[in-house]
Amino acid sequence: MKKIIVALALTVPVFGQEQQGPIQDATLLIGKQVIVQRAPLCQPGTYTVVLTYAGKQAKVISLKPSKIAPLSQTILDRLTPEARAMIENARKATTILFQFEDGTQLDTCAPIGPDKLSDYFELAPGQTIASADATAAVSTTAPQPFAVPNKTQGGNLLSDDDVQLAAAGRGRDHWVEIEDMGLMAAQGHQVPSITLYMPEAVLAIQSESAKKQFIQYRPAEEERRRSLMVVAHGYAGKTISEGCTSITRVVLLSDPSGRIVQEAYLSEPLAETWRNSFGATNECQALRAKFLLDDVRKVKAAAPNGEFFVAVFSGSINTKMYKIKKKHQSKLSLE
Repeated sequence: MKKIIVALALTVPVFGQEQQGPIQDATLLIGKQVIVQRAPLCQPGTYTVVLTYAGKQAKVISLKPSKIAPLSQTILDRLTPEARAMIENARKATTILFQFEDGTQLDTCAPIGPDKLSDYFELAPGQTIASADATAAVSTTAPQPFAVPNKTQGGNLLSDDDVQLAAAGRGRDHWVEIEDMGLMAAQGHQVPSITLYMPEAVLAIQSESAKKQFIQYRPAEEERRRSLMVVAHGYAGKTISEGCTSITRVVLLSDPSGRIVQEAYLSEPLAETWRNSFGATNECQALRAKFLLDDVRKVKAAAPNGEFFVAVFSGSINTKMYKIKKKHQSKLSLE
């Protein structure tokens, strides 16, 4: 079987209490607090409808795009404006996963297009999203894979000197992969794992990739942020019929009891497609999450012997808790 990982990149309009222009990146919705409306929600991966959360506040934790491929311009030109709008709306549809204050996770049951977003939720009081003009301005200067909440602005960026050193390769090895080597996990085609990256490693890897493509590398502001990036992959069976596990949430814990819990300030789903030689496929989701280094150190300080945990969830199920040992922290240069 072959695995293909594709980063999520969608376009949907903004909605809610404050009327704003359309945004250019649906990942800006991730992490936002919203008020759920009367439209039915479902338990993730099912069509079991839950109606009891209407009117309650929730957090958008992931987005899963529809699988509708874009039509050629030749075909679109033959359609009426109304038909083109309908097809474009369907192509931009995404299944949205919410987490409520009691920990319950529910999704929109199926992909919903931009024209139906306001039927499902509106922004909670005080929540805003960058205007269309601001988003467009960012997209013309450098790619922005993550939206940054207001609280992370300010003194959490690497200095220009640190960025230059990282782009030159310093700190490229400040990453570590940890696999779930449990007996059942090891029998699959893909072993569940997490990979942790320090910001200098991300910069070095990105710079190296740009050089190989003869591209001038200019890191975006988010790439300069002092943060720990965690990429989590779930289990995939040896055959298509055995299925695979989608990752929907990653958190840091001071200990297995969850005495201190730190949520990611940003999460981004990564699509994974598993295909066999007969053309059958499974669609699952990996997850990329980011934590401010200041928050990581707080969790580490509260952890016994300084060895904290990364907990990985699929819906409401905690699939694995990975212990970040001293040897891992040394490899990361996390001090």
